[in-house]
Amino acid sequence: MKQYFKIHGDNVVECERIAALILTEVAPLKIEKSLMSPSTITIDISFQYDGSDFDWHLELLPGFNKAGRARWRGDIFEPLRNNGSFLDETPDAIITEIQNDREQILCAIEFCSALQAGNQAWQRSGRAFSTGRTGCPYLYIVDFVKYELDPKTRERKNLRFPNAAVPYSYINFSRVSQNFVAQVYVKSESFDKTRDASLANFDEENFGDVELRRYLVKKMAHIDTTDEEELILLKNFNVVRFLAELTNSNTNLSVEEWDEVFNNDEDVVDYCVDNQRFNFHKIVTQKGMHGQLARVLAIIDRYSAGLASKDLPIGIIPADNRPAFAKALHGIYPAFDSRTIDEIADPTTNLILCLFKGFKPRGDDNRPDRGLLPLAAMLSDNDNEIMTILYGPILYRNYQLLMNNADTLARNNGLWKSILALSNYVLLDAPILGNSKVKDVEELLFTTGYKQQYMRLKKYASLIEGRSFSSAPQEYHEDDVDTGIHYLFTEVLKPVCFEGMCNPPGGDWSGFSVLDHNSEKRWLSLPRVSDEIDGKRPDHIIEIFGVQDKPILLSIESKERSADLEDNVGSRLITYIEHLMGYIPNVEKDLSPDAEWQRGSGHVNKNDFVMVSAAAYLKEYAQSSTTVHQSSNCDMLFVMSPVNNGWTIEITSFTPMAQRLELYLKRLVGSSPNSLIMLQ
Repeated sequence: MKQYFKIHGDNVVECERIAALILTEVAPLKIEKSLMSPSTITIDISFQYDGSDFDWHLELLPGFNKAGRARWRGDIFEPLRNNGSFLDETPDAIITEIQNDREQILCAIEFCSALQAGNQAWQRSGRAFSTGRTGCPYLYIVDFVKYELDPKTRERKNLRFPNAAVPYSYINFSRVSQNFVAQVYVKSESFDKTRDASLANFDEENFGDVELRRYLVKKMAHIDTTDEEELILLKNFNVVRFLAELTNSNTNLSVEEWDEVFNNDEDVVDYCVDNQRFNFHKIVTQKGMHGQLARVLAIIDRYSAGLASKDLPIGIIPADNRPAFAKALHGIYPAFDSRTIDEIADPTTNLILCLFKGFKPRGDDNRPDRGLLPLAAMLSDNDNEIMTILYGPILYRNYQLLMNNADTLARNNGLWKSILALSNYVLLDAPILGNSKVKDVEELLFTTGYKQQYMRLKKYASLIEGRSFSSAPQEYHEDDVDTGIHYLFTEVLKPVCFEGMCNPPGGDWSGFSVLDHNSEKRWLSLPRVSDEIDGKRPDHIIEIFGVQDKPILLSIESKERSADLEDNVGSRLITYIEHLMGYIPNVEKDLSPDAEWQRGSGHVNKNDFVMVSAAAYLKEYAQSSTTVHQSSNCDMLFVMSPVNNGWTIEITSFTPMAQRLELYLKRLVGSSPNSLIMLQ
């Protein structure tokens, strides 16, 4: 019997990445790829797996209903919210199965190609916590490793790693929630043990690509996934052990201590309280000090225990120390409410502290810090209380909302929601911005009521499902432009094209490739712009062969509306690529199927390519082509109209090379049967 699945994603790249994992695992006997709507790619496959025959229909639905949009008739996040996902953090992709007009969520996936260091390491913890607590399996796919690059030379700096407690939080949360939540480490292009001594002891058997693929397919095929879950969590823990080996055991749990916690199924908070080898010590620069913060740090040093590490902005006041800590805190802030101080003094449970700025110098949301409270919750269990101490600048209007209408503040600000939803107490010792009469505040809030309000949302549904989702969008945006461009060049024109980069909304800018002298050469960690040049990072880079002796690099800027194109963007797209080619590619590999990435060995000659710039946008919102060309200075324009299950694309060219390319593309598309895309 045919099974029907949907892959909902932030963008077409993440949908395709999941589809590629599935196709690699099942090695289909038959595969048919098409467009079901201008934005919905379908993949029909037949295959044999685990002794059975399968017939699957996959639909790829890129571009969630976000930012108030109503692209799809239905909201895939609604079943998650109905079962307790309350934070403003959503996963990159969700796999669902369709049965009897019901759409059941099978699992959620997050991809991360960012450097896993500092507060970036826990930036996505909110997504793991909020999704995982619903009972939906959640997999966080980490490209390991990533280097920070020198912005001027693009040379690799020293490797930076996350604290071992961060990957362990997923294991702990799996145990506490009794739901499968895990990190999966996959080998990045940069990984090279021969060139970096800090990677020498990393066992490549702990990369989880194989188990990830197997888990997804078995989950979709309704085959027991217990073995895969256990192995993924074990590999997750082996990464914890590797990271622990790299840190100072005087200020972090040692490998042996992590082994005790993991093998004995011991609560990590209780373990740290029982041993108390080091305290919690938050380092704050003199510039960041405010009000009574120095005195607060002193009593934290005196009464705290480190939560797996002395260096994380999370620590513990052991239950036995809570009365003394509360008394000392009241001595620093005598105006604080005595009843709230009495609550803090309750020696029944441990008190977890989260101490951080939270907001940038102008008071706007520091997005990575949205994950700090969820990280604390994932390292803890449901019995411990949490106290958040904020010392960063707070906008006066947000302060007023916090004191008078905190529900509205939580609805409007993701960081404040994470603080209110997961904290029992909030201490503010912070400067105030936006009011000349109020310069700073000292407040202690008892927020357990808000925490209970959010945490009791969980309904423990056996199935996370809703009405079947629409398979075609009801309105079109930039996401759809990107999907149409991607499908045109990777499917219809696949024999003559190589997609060097696809960066739709929500993309990760992780790299750009060219095929050059029988190898793929790739630049990583792309800058948005260069300080040295007036360049603009493209949304698409397509390498096209057969137009002439040299390949064409078609650099495309995509927008919903032509009026949103920046002035002179065409020239800036080309400038960006040419500037990047002034640096040796970070990595390269030959074109054989099993080739491994190696460090780049030499420059790519930009003169070996012909550069053509283009803009792509929806016809519904288009200005005249002459107007767009005059302002954008693009060589080509792709004016796109969604029709039925495909696209009509009007191409206008303004240079001789662009005109040659236009004729070439039209000839190839015109001769391609059932292409679903018409070029005019």
